[in-house]
Amino acid sequence: MKKRLTAYYLVLAAVTIAVAVVVFTAGGDTRAAAPIAGGYDVAAGAECLGPQVDIRQSGQFLDLRGGDGVALGRARLVDGRISGDIRCRGGGGEERIEATLGERQITGQVAERPLRADFKREPPEPGQQRPRPPKSVEGEYGLVPRAECLGSEVELEGGGEAVHVVRDGSRRGDLVYRDGELSGTVQCIDGSEATLGGQASNRQITLRITSAEAPAAERVVAQRRREFGGTLAAFFIAVAIVMLVARLAGAGVAKLGQPRVMGEVLAGICLGPTVLGAFLPDIQRVLFPSDVIPFIGVAANLGLIFYMFLVGLEIDLSLLRGRIAQTAIISNTGVVIPMLAGLAIAIPTYRLLGPGDSFAAFALFMGVAMSITAFPVLARILNERRMLTRPLGALALASAAIDDVTAWFLIALATAVAVAGSLAGVVQTILLAVAFCAVMGLGVRRIVARASVAYDEAGRVPVTWITAIFAGVLLSAYATEQIGIALIFGAFVMGTIMPRHAGLTEDVTRRLEDFVVLLLLPLFFAFTGLRTNVGLLDSPELILMTVMLIAVAIACKFGGTMLASRFIGMSWRESAVIGALMNTRGLTELIVLNLALEKGVISEALFASLVLLALVTTFLAGPVLRLLDPKNQYGAPVEDELPPGPAGAPDRSIVVAPQTEGAQPLLLELAEPLARSQPPRELILARILPLPRASGVRGALQTQQALTAEAAGAVERSRGELLTRGVTARGMAFTSSTAGEDLARLAELEDVDLILLDGRRPLLGGGVPRGDVGVVLDTAPCDVAVLVAREDATIALGPDAPILVPFGGFEHDWAALELAAWLASASGAPLRLLGRAGEPDSGRDAGRLLASASLLVQRFVGVAAESVISEPGRDAVLRAAEGASLLVIGLPDDWRSEGLGTTRAEIAASAPAPILFVRRGTLRGALAPRTDVTRFNWTSPATALGGRGGETTG
Repeated sequence: MKKRLTAYYLVLAAVTIAVAVVVFTAGGDTRAAAPIAGGYDVAAGAECLGPQVDIRQSGQFLDLRGGDGVALGRARLVDGRISGDIRCRGGGGEERIEATLGERQITGQVAERPLRADFKREPPEPGQQRPRPPKSVEGEYGLVPRAECLGSEVELEGGGEAVHVVRDGSRRGDLVYRDGELSGTVQCIDGSEATLGGQASNRQITLRITSAEAPAAERVVAQRRREFGGTLAAFFIAVAIVMLVARLAGAGVAKLGQPRVMGEVLAGICLGPTVLGAFLPDIQRVLFPSDVIPFIGVAANLGLIFYMFLVGLEIDLSLLRGRIAQTAIISNTGVVIPMLAGLAIAIPTYRLLGPGDSFAAFALFMGVAMSITAFPVLARILNERRMLTRPLGALALASAAIDDVTAWFLIALATAVAVAGSLAGVVQTILLAVAFCAVMGLGVRRIVARASVAYDEAGRVPVTWITAIFAGVLLSAYATEQIGIALIFGAFVMGTIMPRHAGLTEDVTRRLEDFVVLLLLPLFFAFTGLRTNVGLLDSPELILMTVMLIAVAIACKFGGTMLASRFIGMSWRESAVIGALMNTRGLTELIVLNLALEKGVISEALFASLVLLALVTTFLAGPVLRLLDPKNQYGAPVEDELPPGPAGAPDRSIVVAPQTEGAQPLLLELAEPLARSQPPRELILARILPLPRASGVRGALQTQQALTAEAAGAVERSRGELLTRGVTARGMAFTSSTAGEDLARLAELEDVDLILLDGRRPLLGGGVPRGDVGVVLDTAPCDVAVLVAREDATIALGPDAPILVPFGGFEHDWAALELAAWLASASGAPLRLLGRAGEPDSGRDAGRLLASASLLVQRFVGVAAESVISEPGRDAVLRAAEGASLLVIGLPDDWRSEGLGTTRAEIAASAPAPILFVRRGTLRGALAPRTDVTRFNWTSPATALGGRGGETTG
């Protein structure tokens, strides 16, 4: 096997060197389109283009807009020649533009007339908002540089076309503002008059001030001022919008079985120019004004730094124990093959969409974009399919860990090449990066290791250590930014050197997670969305290129890992599953792309194309995996979490499944007397935890382990207490994304008679709990009882604590009555049956109906049930329910569509006592009259009288 591995790596290394040499040699002769982006003053052709034109460039593809942000059209730059179709500002159809790029000048023809435009303004930073003319220019402005005519500041009044220049409280000029253009006359400081013209975009105006005394026109930029409090208020509104939209989109895609984080990414894109900016530009401008975008960028990068710290904290190289050779070959092949494909495809892509002269940096970033795997998304998928404890899932997770670490070092290399420029600079940057990692690994690691000792002594991380750790994250980010390899790399290294101590990791993560995941990361998604304009991909070449990039990325990542898995002896199907898992790119890809855009390595159109690649490959991972393994044969079934029962344990059982930690004592108060019924039943304590909230963002494996261990300890303590009281019990604790489905499956396999769980009412309305509880109610074959109670509620059944059952004679009412009767019999609690006089639902006499039901309870359970007749009306019903310690309400089969009925709904909505909603299973009950069709049979009092499932007449 060693010889095979050696030969494999030799071949892989040879192919890598050969491809790299060919690509970088050919790339040295490859030229991207000449940089042309920026602002131009139009000397000839202004009747079509207007006085100014702004050009945004993505390689050969040009986007032409007026100085006021009005779209003029698209053009193509090939070998220094510009050609395309535009619409002149005066209206009419499309006109042709043919021009030549000269030294800071464009000359040619537009609309069959001469064209000359001179370069005057540098282009905005990559990804910044496109300029749009404001509806009003009213406000106070600061002038940069200071104007000889107007000074350093000016105030404009008037919200319509008529605008007045005001200084020192008096009017100094009259202007006209129309379609982004400002023109008129103004009185200068020295008393002379000048002609003023300008173009407004976003919150600034580019002014031209022409005075008879001045030899040349002044050109200044007027920036609209806003009080700091107003800017903060606008920022807070933007943050609130981002959080709400991200949350809603995340919840939407989660229902489709996709990672919640991908919905948040889509939300960011929808808030940007792709959707909101394209269809409702005025609203987007109000929600995300240009002076607020930098604040969003700062907050987004702060969140990104701490996110990368959490990712580094999550990487656990102990996953490699016993499988280093296998994981290395899968991970290395899964990085190298798509990396080489990215290098190769960089040559034609650079010629088409390259932004500058650094082909090496461009090719490296393309390779990284193709080869990366998102460790957090993969961990989430493995968690959801319960594959983490299976060999295939563990192998995929370990391979992704190596992949993630490799990718970040490749990103550091690509950034160094992009920033340094020269070979000597690249070598210096790499040496400094190596020195930084050495200092962190050998020095800082020993210092932060003491934090685990502090945690063990105090049971938590002291505030001083938390401050030191967070400061270390920021200082590490600063150091790597100064070195020239991006600030996120420093934060990642800080996370990797933290001690692998489950308690410490959980405590540090808990203090960071909510703020980072719920607030800062959605801002990063919004920031990405504001930079992503899918509308740039509006030509056949760009659409074809995007499809090609997605196809190459999927094929090479999937194929590379699949072939490597097959090489180490896995079956084709297992190899394909590994390939599908490793094809997730997720948030990690977005970080890479934003970094490349900031460094000017990729263009805006390519950025949009690669963002689509990240979304498509991540969305495909789950469906492809379900297609390859529809029955989840590579995941552990839920029954594997349950330890075997002791010898002599009862054949039947009751599952107690608290959804929250505080509900377990309440449920056991109900479950224990039911377990002592005849025949006796075993209690299965099932504590099913939801996946940690941030698992879709960072994996959260260590958090999950800590929470599961804590829950397992609580379950074991409860099990021990039950055993001392003579109740047979087993317990399990695990995480699940499909708790309802897992409970239903458990009920099918373990001879379960009843599932007893707690629930919470929907946020809107007072109906029956939904979510996982609703899944259990809909799908479990056994009977289900759902407890709804306040967090501080207690259940102490006894002679002074009556149990109330609203009863109308329906089959679900018999279900509630049987369960309540057994609870009353075991606890000595009085049992009351509540009916309403003139009950419209039953069509029967309420008094006679309740009397018949009371006789049956007396005969089979030995409990005297009291009949309570309520007058119609909500108040009367509630008075009749006063004093009850527990309400037991039956659920009809069509409870989702038909609700609870008038009486039950009134009680459920307003009664202060805990409520137990009961839904019967598929077997016939004992208490219902022979003439009724009933299926309730979780326990049978008739057992003591001659057999389970007996029938009787009323």
